[in-house]
Amino acid sequence: MTIESQNSGETLADQAIDWLVLLRSGSVSAKTRSEFEHWLQQDSAHLAAFADAEALWGTAAKVLKETQSVNLPPQRLDTVRKIRPVRRIAWNRGLATAASLLLGVWMAWTPLTDWMFGDYSTAVGEQKELVLADGSSVFLNTDTAISLDWSADKRRVVLLKGQAEFTVAKDISRPFEVVAGNTTVRALGTVFEVFEQASGAVDVTVSEHAVGVSLHDRPDAEPVRVEEGERLRYAGHGELNRAEPVNLNQINAWQRGKLIFRDQPLAEVVAELNRYAKAKIVLKGGDIKQLRVSGVFPLDDAAVLAALQKAFPIRSTQLGPWLIILHSR
Repeated sequence: MTIESQNSGETLADQAIDWLVLLRSGSVSAKTRSEFEHWLQQDSAHLAAFADAEALWGTAAKVLKETQSVNLPPQRLDTVRKIRPVRRIAWNRGLATAASLLLGVWMAWTPLTDWMFGDYSTAVGEQKELVLADGSSVFLNTDTAISLDWSADKRRVVLLKGQAEFTVAKDISRPFEVVAGNTTVRALGTVFEVFEQASGAVDVTVSEHAVGVSLHDRPDAEPVRVEEGERLRYAGHGELNRAEPVNLNQINAWQRGKLIFRDQPLAEVVAELNRYAKAKIVLKGGDIKQLRVSGVFPLDDAAVLAALQKAFPIRSTQLGPWLIILHSR
């Protein structure tokens, strides 16, 4: 397997992660290993990127050893591309079927309402890139819906739900705005991301230049400026917080088909994974919610669940096509 060069738009960090996953797959040919050695020796930056990838992957081992609240084996997350069969336990078949059908109806109705009121949307697990009439582009993440409010003097996108990255074409006569919940985000530059969570909270992250964020119920307040490399987190009520520096490589990983976690509780990992999984994943038992997870994963719930079951004393039980329960062994 040949990892493409940086000209493809992929960062060195991504290339290093892809090589690491491949080398840990257990099925590496001599030709592939030779290609990896050639890539590794091309530049000192390649060596550094691969060392960083190994360090991130190995952080899980340290976290497991330091977790004293549960009896965890001192092992780290193995390759996420080797998927183990999921062990199942016996459940009442009628209860499982009823729970599955109820959850299925709820999940089907939610995207239907977004489809009715939105101009563009994505299903769970789907991503889509759009080019708007003015030349701006929008990259929709999983389970996202937007509507457009376009006229001769304005460019407005309403984020009905989900997460999207906006790359804005310059047009001095028509400002570009994104409305999400109680916030309006006005572009002052080129590239930014808006994520409206189910709770009503809104995250605004800027990759290039800056944006101004204001609240609908405080029209006289000065907009909060968010600069490149910063994120503003709004809880959905109260005042706007100040923007803070963030790791863009981690936050923007979804745009490269990856999920990156750095010493985060399992509850947070599952909440993020549920945005991409067609079957709802729930945790049973408070003792496993605080297990700490570090690693780099593909946007594949089956692969992530397999890796988690290798690293922790947990297993998954699937109830029909709509529900997966993670619980202690």
